[in-house]
Amino acid sequence: MKIINECCVVMAVAAALLFIPALGFAKDAKTYKHASEYQVAILDQNLRVETGSDATLGKNTTDAKLGPGGQGIHLLHTDAGDYRVEAPVNKGMTFLSAMGSNASNPAKTYHNKWFLDNVQPGTKVLFAAECAKPNKKHPTGAVRCSFYFPDPDSSDHEYATLGDFTPFSSGDGSNTQKTADTLCGTGKLKPEVEAQLCGGPPTPATAPSSPVPAPAPER
Repeated sequence: MKIINECCVVMAVAAALLFIPALGFAKDAKTYKHASEYQVAILDQNLRVETGSDATLGKNTTDAKLGPGGQGIHLLHTDAGDYRVEAPVNKGMTFLSAMGSNASNPAKTYHNKWFLDNVQPGTKVLFAAECAKPNKKHPTGAVRCSFYFPDPDSSDHEYATLGDFTPFSSGDGSNTQKTADTLCGTGKLKPEVEAQLCGGPPTPATAPSSPVPAPAPER
């Protein structure tokens, strides 16, 4: 009986080991956390602020890893409005700066270099944004946002950073077309402005007409 019981135990353990993968112990492949929220924008411009001040709504001073007193700023354009993205904060360096700060040595915000520094303007960029609700009295004012960018060198890592969003107001836009309809061909614009606004060669200015001499009296 003892031998039979031991055999049963061994078979039960072997069966359990065979079923371990089926019980969900196999690790699922990771993916980007905010993938379902991603949207596409066009990178308009990469800027580098070298004033020694952090270009945020908080106006904090900064020393950035991008260079002495610099910070990366990235401008993204969408149909809904424009996003201003700040380079990610180096939390470790910023925390150490805050720990050692005092009245004569204020805390500084450190920013990391990241992949957007090397992306060329005009490139499509994938990101997710979580933004504050706009002010009802000023619906087109900038609001603060948290951003999540998929790391192109990873299948699951995202860069988290901050910035702001300025929405476009309905009916707002350029007055260029109305101005063109009113002024093109009238000769009132400078030639170089007319060429840019209206296209084609500039309208030549109308020369003033010469006075017609009076006929000589008959003798």
